[in-house]
Amino acid sequence: MLTVRPLTKLLAQMQPLALQTTPMNRPFWGWVNMMFNRVDRARLKKVGPDRLCAEWLLKNGAKAKFVKDARVHVHFNALPDESLPVLMEELDGTDSGIMHIGFDHLEGLSRLRKVVLHNCVYIDNQALWKLRYVANTLEELQISKCGNVTDAGLLQLKQLPQLQQVKTFDLPDVKNIQEVEKTLKQALPNCKFDMKP
Repeated sequence: MLTVRPLTKLLAQMQPLALQTTPMNRPFWGWVNMMFNRVDRARLKKVGPDRLCAEWLLKNGAKAKFVKDARVHVHFNALPDESLPVLMEELDGTDSGIMHIGFDHLEGLSRLRKVVLHNCVYIDNQALWKLRYVANTLEELQISKCGNVTDAGLLQLKQLPQLQQVKTFDLPDVKNIQEVEKTLKQALPNCKFDMKP
């Protein structure tokens, strides 16, 4: 005779999904992060690069600020109406899930002048390379507590001629910050650097 255990006993024996950390589950979350960071080309045509960039930031826990708007937007549903034109001025990725795939959202931005990347676990050298999309407007940049950024990533900043201020700290994979700073100062003589590893 087949015995059926009560459902409550079965559930009590099962490990909650949130606690399962086997390698088999990690690719799934990597895929989810990738999907939240990729550019939706159809949406781009509908709302334009600035609005889509703001949506990308807010979906991933970052903040966005627009030109002529004192507010810093942190909630997706509080963004201005889609019919209103907006221009991205500042991107604050502090503690967010933004990753290099999403930096394609910067293409087409014409007024982005400040970027803060603090405690961004997915930020790497590829993300810094993609800052070239805003090379003509980016003036202020902070990169801090991003464990995947190396010397080679910081050297990508040479491609940003409008930079006026660069601040770095808590970058454990940067091995020779003095040499990086020296190289950047030669490439960007009008920029003020505050660089710590």
